Amino acid sequence: MGGPDRRSVLRAAGGGLALAGAGLGSTLLAGCRGDTRPAPSAVDWQALDARLTGPLLRPADPRYAAASTLFDPAFDAIRPQAVARATSTADVQACVEFARRTGLPLAARAGGHSYGGYSTTTGLVVDVTPMAEVAAAPGQVARIGAGALLVDVYSGLARGGLALPAGSCPTVGIAGLAMGGGIGVLGRRYGLTCDRMVSAEVVLASGEVVHTDADHEPDLFWALRGAGGGNVGIVTSFAFAPHRATPLVLFTYRWAWDGAADVVAAWQDWISAPGGAPESLWSTCVAFSAPSAGVGGTPTLRVSGVLSGGAGDDAMAGLRARLADLVDAAGHRPTGTYVTTRGHLEAMLIEGGCAGRAVETCHLRGRTPGGTLPRVAQRAASAFLHRPMPSRGVEVLLGAVEERQRTAGAGSGGVILDSWGGAINRVAPGDTAFVHRGAIASAQYVAGYAPNATPAAQEANRRWLRSTVEATAPFVSQSAYQNYIDPELAGWAQAYYGTNLDRLRQVKRAYDPDDLFRFAQGITPA
Repeated sequence: MGGPDRRSVLRAAGGGLALAGAGLGSTLLAGCRGDTRPAPSAVDWQALDARLTGPLLRPADPRYAAASTLFDPAFDAIRPQAVARATSTADVQACVEFARRTGLPLAARAGGHSYGGYSTTTGLVVDVTPMAEVAAAPGQVARIGAGALLVDVYSGLARGGLALPAGSCPTVGIAGLAMGGGIGVLGRRYGLTCDRMVSAEVVLASGEVVHTDADHEPDLFWALRGAGGGNVGIVTSFAFAPHRATPLVLFTYRWAWDGAADVVAAWQDWISAPGGAPESLWSTCVAFSAPSAGVGGTPTLRVSGVLSGGAGDDAMAGLRARLADLVDAAGHRPTGTYVTTRGHLEAMLIEGGCAGRAVETCHLRGRTPGGTLPRVAQRAASAFLHRPMPSRGVEVLLGAVEERQRTAGAGSGGVILDSWGGAINRVAPGDTAFVHRGAIASAQYVAGYAPNATPAAQEANRRWLRSTVEATAPFVSQSAYQNYIDPELAGWAQAYYGTNLDRLRQVKRAYDPDDLFRFAQGITPA
């Protein structure tokens, strides 16, 4: 069998889809409050341009088309009045002051992966991707610019033999990921990305630049570790505590669909049993429709994972023994197995769907020189599991995937269950703004668009996602992961922030009382 490719299950049948009229684009626009002040004049824009070191791209600029788009083509209909490619903290300050003075909506962007499209706006986009330096040496903190993408973070740290627990998708920005939590294949061993944050430099709504850490502006530092991007300021750089990079063991086991219910049940017990999986072992259980199999085919089921901290004979023997336990508990032999050891950087490229690619090619096509990766259109939602789903819950979940398989024209879609616990759950819920510390797993529901989907197909796709979320709700927690932000989630503030919501609103009042940094699912001041 081929190696595991976590990103491929999120690729959503390739291509993209621009939403017109009602839909996600209008959902975003509805979240922007109006202002009675006149629109900025040509003179205003010229004055801002003169203050910036980086370029200010207006719609007539040939660079604007590429600069104004997000990862998901669903938001291409949203047209910013300008995109400022900020190359310095002073550039960000100038943009914040401009937005405050003119009343223009403002959005910060790095990777542009917000599922709700909240990293764009009809006003001014502050693109921090030029600030992407990655610098670290063994025994020191890693200093990372807010615009760095994960593939460049991993590559930059690897030069010093270091690594950081973070996500799999290579074109996600470090800023949005870390501020919303930051789960990944090393989370059980090393914690969330936000747990490794040591300090940050932030431009506040006032235009002031502050350095925040555990001893300086501690409430702001608390909020940056879990509030999500775009809520309390624009971060321009971070310091993180990296860990030593070691070889990783990757594995994938695949099963025939007729054993799916038994495998999912066994996997839940396998990851959550007391004294079970070591913290060095992370895994994911993926049940996805397979459009290539046709309406009469069956979905796919696989369990993949990563073992960190050692790849010697003893570690490999221990892993194979644990995988044998999973197979025995499932009661079904896998149809294919794959176990391999790779260096840390190569392993993360494989996890990001970039197996065999050079780092420079593992960027978006048309966005970065040499980039070859496509943009992706999809909808998604999430939930947490604090205990294994009962058999009825597993049946409902798999039934939704089977329904999608039976639907002609539906793109790839299904559920991704990721194991949690370990170092993530050793942090108390109130120690950082990230409150989800008791989960055994997260569930991400993904519904991909076909490149030529009609409006009717788009709506059918949306209905499948919402019906799946509703049907599985009795079997999961009522919380959701803020980095898988869901524009249609009812009660989203409580679902994302739980018992930390009141404190977050107090921090918002202290640092952004006029709600300059606002969007449809943004935290509001107390």
